[in-house]
Amino acid sequence: MATQHSNTHDAFTPSDFGKLLNTALQSESTALQVSTVVKTDKVSITFPIWDEDPAVNWLTELGTITATDGDTDGVTVTPSKVGGITRLSNELAEDSSPEVAELAVRGLVNQISHAVDTAFVGDTTTNGPSGLLSISSTAVDTGAAIANTDPFVEAVFKAKGVGAKLTHWLMAPSTAETLAKIKKASGSNESLISFDARGELSVLGLPVLTHPDVDAATFFWGIPQDRVVTVLRKDAEVSRSKDSGFYNDALDVRAITRVGVGFLHEAAVIRGYNAA
Repeated sequence: MATQHSNTHDAFTPSDFGKLLNTALQSESTALQVSTVVKTDKVSITFPIWDEDPAVNWLTELGTITATDGDTDGVTVTPSKVGGITRLSNELAEDSSPEVAELAVRGLVNQISHAVDTAFVGDTTTNGPSGLLSISSTAVDTGAAIANTDPFVEAVFKAKGVGAKLTHWLMAPSTAETLAKIKKASGSNESLISFDARGELSVLGLPVLTHPDVDAATFFWGIPQDRVVTVLRKDAEVSRSKDSGFYNDALDVRAITRVGVGFLHEAAVIRGYNAA
């Protein structure tokens, strides 16, 4: 016979919560989708960067090769803690169906995901990571409005100019809607921008992701996934406590994860905005 942990349904155990939170966070967070996700169990992680190759020489027969060093650098990412608590009545926790656990976790996941993404598209965040607006990205001047794909073409080749390859576009939903409505020609009903097999918007073959907190001055970000990292420290921690809700006859569920963001090649990130 299986042993019960307590009178609370097994779905409320920390391991079940943690697995669901990790899976949901990676599927919900825009930042995690456009970046390379790295896990660590350390306080911080350093990414070595080979900045410049050593020089080579054209030589005469028996000529001496001059030794040179490459240029190296590194980016250290220290994950910051983000979390929340939701309170359930003991009647709800003990008498309802197991789906209540998923609903409780979903609410925490939504908030954690939103906090991570808001920091990612922002400048600096108190007690959190610095985002896209904090880096020395490469600019593409879009003018006051986007009427065609020329700014995106320019962004692709500016990334190539620094040895990078864009993999995603990130923009506000309103910008994506405007792009989706651009027609191939005046009077045409045919969209200029294509949609993939799942009905998702893509530009120049690259998927478009949206987040409402992309700043109003930015039309789009061009992201090279291999040059941007999101660091998760250990697995998400989820715990439950009846002690904190003693006076309310309640069960508190707390979710905490630790997330850091690192930009390994700032010039490879392209920002499209009106530079006028």
